[in-house]
Amino acid sequence: MFNKLFNILLLFVLGSCTILKPNTYLLKSDLSEANKYKEKITSSFLEKHLSVLASDEFEGRETTTKGQKKAAKYLSDFLKEKKIKSAIDTSYYQQFLVDVTDFNNVQLYVNSVEIPFLDGFYSFGNPENKSMNNIPLIDVGYGIINDEINEYDQKEVKGKIVIMNEGIRSKADNLSEGNWRNKLKSAEKHGAAAILIKSKDYQNSDQQIKAYIKNPRMKMHNKIKNNKHIPVFIVDDRLFSKDTIYTIGFSTSVSTLKTAENVISYIPGRTDETIVISAHYDHIGYDQGEVCNGADDDGSGTVSLMSIANAFQTAYNEGHKPERNIVFLMVSGEEKGLFGSQFYSENPIFKLEKTITNLNIDMIGRQDTIQKDNNYIYLIGSDRISKDLHNINEQINEKYINFRLDYTYNAIDDPNQFYYRSDHYNFAKNNIPVIFYFGGLHEDYHKPTDEVDKIDFKKLEITSQYIFLTAWELAYRKKTIKN
Repeated sequence: MFNKLFNILLLFVLGSCTILKPNTYLLKSDLSEANKYKEKITSSFLEKHLSVLASDEFEGRETTTKGQKKAAKYLSDFLKEKKIKSAIDTSYYQQFLVDVTDFNNVQLYVNSVEIPFLDGFYSFGNPENKSMNNIPLIDVGYGIINDEINEYDQKEVKGKIVIMNEGIRSKADNLSEGNWRNKLKSAEKHGAAAILIKSKDYQNSDQQIKAYIKNPRMKMHNKIKNNKHIPVFIVDDRLFSKDTIYTIGFSTSVSTLKTAENVISYIPGRTDETIVISAHYDHIGYDQGEVCNGADDDGSGTVSLMSIANAFQTAYNEGHKPERNIVFLMVSGEEKGLFGSQFYSENPIFKLEKTITNLNIDMIGRQDTIQKDNNYIYLIGSDRISKDLHNINEQINEKYINFRLDYTYNAIDDPNQFYYRSDHYNFAKNNIPVIFYFGGLHEDYHKPTDEVDKIDFKKLEITSQYIFLTAWELAYRKKTIKN
């Protein structure tokens, strides 16, 4: 009786496994044609273009800089040469605004002598862009106002610059009165043009703040006005003595509105559905005076996308029109906070509700420090929104590529949280299925040593072909994928 019941249960379970098997064969397009065109993606093509984009000439491609602009032009010139349609205008550019804050532009003069930035002073916060010359300096002690004392009493500071000691007068004072923000409010209330706060141990204090403000900061521009305040300078106490009369000059032009560009092209489809293939072409610029060329991050993804666009355009020229638009989205601002993809998702050229997937390519040219060999790729996000997308990608690999697919970084509790750290996330948060193709981290990540000579171009070629085949299936199949 037990054996018979067991056999019945076993048959039921096996039957259920067959019905529920996730890898039901889903490949429906003519991949024999795709295989022909994937041969347009070659190591020599990839090396040719990466050797240019990741050269010193492009100065690390930092967003809003001339190096990034030069890279954008290189990409748009390539698209024009290959006659790949612009999604916007003849420039291929989708421009967006970036607020740049750079305290290296601050200048401070004491009795007409310029004080070296960081060595003798620093400024911070959100100061007004302002310049003044030869303004009298008024000493207000510790700049404290409370029920017992008003250090501004009998002092005319309107339009002048006040100087004060850091901190509080004694332990009897409230600690909050020594906070620079409270000192700033008191100075602004009395009409001061700026404040100087003397630091008694300037050379050895505030090292983290000094390191932080040394590098420019960027954020996406919005129309909400940020509250600005009069300039605040932390100065070396040794610059001043009691018996000397001082005048101050300064310039705090730290905030600039600049532009950055996404470069966008596409292959027109038969329907209004769209797939987006993306890569960021920006990098971090310089590190302590050395250019960071970002050959892997994300030069590798950028040239991969160029090669994929070229292969699709060749197929289109020969009569293979896809069912869906294939958009090639080359973004800047990724390193600053996914700016370019955020701007595209908020200002889409192709309707997001008709965008069926995003395939994102970021750092696919190197072997990481964990894998035993280079026959692998990390996949992130493929199964989070659409099981069809996940299964199609796996079946492409099984039939044509034979990579070892590693989902380590796709785990919800993975401490790296890469799912939120590249451009696919701005599609995923709009419920658009995504795959992030990623080679992992290596010892040259965000360093000047991330150079072209360390790229494995054969791996880059195969990975690019893999993405191309997956994109072909998604673009040419009659029936769209399900979420």
